Amino acid sequence: MNRIRIFGLIILIIGVILHFSFENDGIDFLTGLLIGGGTALLLTGKVGKLTK
Repeated sequence: MNRIRIFGLIILIIGVILHFSFENDGIDFLTGLLIGGGTALLLTGKVGKLTK
């Protein structure tokens, strides 16, 4: 695994832990961003634009 995918996995795990730890609307929004961003990094493994 490259560093970006490991970072995505860590963000995903933190988002899931925060989601089950707190009950608040602000935290729900933050965990949604963390889980979505972590999943995107985990699947793509890249940050930025694609080059041709």
